[in-house]
Amino acid sequence: MNRFLCGSLLLSVMFLLDSCSLQRLASGKKRQTTTVTVPDTTKIVVNDPNRRRIVLPEQDTVGMLPDTTGMMKQLVDMILPIYNNRVQFVTFTSKAKVHFEGPEDKQDFTANIRVKKDSVIWVDITALGGMVHAARAYITRDSFFMINYIQKTGTRIALTDVAKILPTQVDFATLQNLIIGEPLRPGNIRDIAVLGNSWLVKVQDSSYAQDLDYRKLDSVLLSNRVSTLAPNGPQATLRYDNFEAVNGKKIPSSRSVNIQNGNDKFLLEMELQNMEFDKQLETPFAIPTSYSTK
Repeated sequence: MNRFLCGSLLLSVMFLLDSCSLQRLASGKKRQTTTVTVPDTTKIVVNDPNRRRIVLPEQDTVGMLPDTTGMMKQLVDMILPIYNNRVQFVTFTSKAKVHFEGPEDKQDFTANIRVKKDSVIWVDITALGGMVHAARAYITRDSFFMINYIQKTGTRIALTDVAKILPTQVDFATLQNLIIGEPLRPGNIRDIAVLGNSWLVKVQDSSYAQDLDYRKLDSVLLSNRVSTLAPNGPQATLRYDNFEAVNGKKIPSSRSVNIQNGNDKFLLEMELQNMEFDKQLETPFAIPTSYSTK
């Protein structure tokens, strides 16, 4: 699977406890049992011919727009601040009920999520209504740590090597944007259109196109259709709903991700509760000394 779209699945796939996949990281011999402790650094106080559209040329920055007048200029002036607006935060925490479906498995679990912006993503997983402590992950910009409490194993690898577990690479920024409900990747605006009650904004970088649907009423992001520029590549549709005001920020408490890669279909649904920004966070992580490590 393509690395960008695969990133949307990491938060669920990494907790499916696929021991066969994890064993790909091992050289055939168990490493010496040890403890890996992560320092606690997070203690911080479609194409409708009738629609109106503007097509923008290829460019390196969003600000370089063609000369427009009247209504179309107003449209451009309105859309740029909406697209460039991002949630400003220091930390984020939430409890999420997660449902995952793949070609060979279905899972329901609860994820406690803590994020220190651009630095750490910490996720603790329980199943069966909290009766089973299944896993814990600690993700930084360059490393991926995981404890599998069921199989009594620990994993530590470079984030660039996550392709050894998943079919391809992932990146920290995509995961963070998925959690917060932002566009998954940056890019240049290539097309702006008005359709019904929505602003439709097409964003493109060197490998991917995103079709962003913003609600006119309050400018929140309702959906994001992601596809590769290469023909017949995987594609994903992300939908956001049930927006809540949290510390002055409108955040979707409901998200769904539908991914199709060839004949394989994946579904990730998340219902977030108890969302909070900029609270003091702790992200404890230590692999028990009795666990085997990979």
